[in-house]
Parts: sequence; structure tokens; C-alpha cells
Amino acid sequence: MVDSHVHLLPGRLGEKVRAYFDLGWKGRLAYPVDHDLICEQLAAEGIDEVWTLPYTHKPGIATGLNEASAATASGVTAVKVIAGATVHPGDDSPERIVRHSVEVGGARVLKLHCSVGGHRADDPRLDAVWRFVEAVRLPVVVHVGHAGSGRTEADELAPVETMALRHPQAPIVIAHCAHPNSTAALDALGRHGSLHADLTPVVADPVPIDIARMEALHDRLLFGSDAPNTVIPAGTGLAAVHSAGLSAGAVAAITGGNARRLIAAVRA
Repeated sequence: MVDSHVHLLPGRLGEKVRAYFDLGWKGRLAYPVDHDLICEQLAAEGIDEVWTLPYTHKPGIATGLNEASAATASGVTAVKVIAGATVHPGDDSPERIVRHSVEVGGARVLKLHCSVGGHRADDPRLDAVWRFVEAVRLPVVVHVGHAGSGRTEADELAPVETMALRHPQAPIVIAHCAHPNSTAALDALGRHGSLHADLTPVVADPVPIDIARMEALHDRLLFGSDAPNTVIPAGTGLAAVHSAGLSAGAVAAITGGNARRLIAAVRA
């Protein structure tokens, strides 16, 4: 089982993000902040592998976050951790930062958080990053929406579709399946073969998707929890996928097969 949407953020940043959720959301969060404890709990819930996704809110900090991500991936033992990287359009040479994190740091996925970073997926300052992503087939998880609530408006998907058209070999994962506009996100998947979506809840709100559409698009959907800052444990999410009435092949793909395929395809 692969959880493709986890945030093992370093030190003070992880504590600040937790403080934001503690203040802004009702309901007990399902995980502690400590990385080892998070991963031990995920393992107990049936997770074998996670993608840790750092994200940056301003220029100048991506390199440090990427180095911390690589260190976390090498230090956790309860589950296998796939190191993620991030970058900000305002960084000096964003492409160089991402390339270094992949070729030297071992990152195998890139995270772009449009609301936290205050940018769009099609920001022209990221053009070289997208060319690199396409060349090495690096998965890019994009939190598309700009609302502080974590939600996405349907019209905010347009920049991601623009990048899918410009870079058709770039594997793009729409975070949270653009909740609450999952229907619009799945429509976008139908138009672009490189687009994927993860089924990660938004804090306490699961992603509602018609089962027939999940079955039809099962080769491009990924399981995610958003641990540690979520009310819904990964085990609850996994149980929902297993009990949804999907075919065995669809369940296997969503709960791990698709994520492993994307990582295995990275050429760096």
C-alpha cells in the first residue's frame, strides 16, 4: 500500500503548519507531528510506502526543504519513504534546484503548492522546470486551489490543463482531486492522458467520486491521506477504497500500483 500524499515537514516548519491546522479546523487530527510516530502509525494502518511532499511559501528555502526531505527518507524505518522536492517560481534558477534534488538528493516526486506559494502551475518562471520534469518523467503533485481552506474551484484547473497540453509526457497529479470539484478534475483526466489525481481528503472532507468513474479511471488515481494534518486516518481511507465495490485490479492500482509505476518510470 502506498500513501502518495504525506507531509513529513522538518522541525519548526512542521510545527507551524500543525499550529495552523490546530487553530483553523475542528476535530482531532489523526497523527502526531513526530516523523517516526507518524510513520509507525501509518505502518500499523497497512501503509508500506509514502511520498513525503515538502512545499515552499517563499523563494530561497526550497533547497533546505529538499535536503531535509532527503534526510527524512533515509532516516525513517517503519515505512519506505520516497523523497519529494519542491521549488518556488521566485527562486534563482528553479530548474537547477529541482535537477539537483533529483540527481543528487534522490527526490522522485515534485510538489507545487499554488495556494501556499502564491502562484499558478503555468507560471512562466517554471517553464524550465516543466521541461526537465517531462524529460525525466518526474511526477508533479500540484495543489491547484488557492483558498486557505484547501479547496479548489473548477476554473482553477485551467493552468494544469495548459501544462498537460504543453508537456504531454509530464506526469501530473492533481492533489485532492481538486475537491470539491472532483468531477471537473476527472473530466480533465479524460482530456489529457498524462493527468492523474490523488484521492486525498481535505482535512475532514473525503473526496466523493462516482464509483463507475473511479473504475474507468483507476489507472490514474492514487491513494493519499495528507498525514499528519488530517482528521481521517489512512486506514479509514483504505477501508473506503476496499469497500467501494471496485474490481480487484482497480483497488490494487489505486492503493499502490499507480504510485509505484510513476516512481519506477523516473529516468534520473
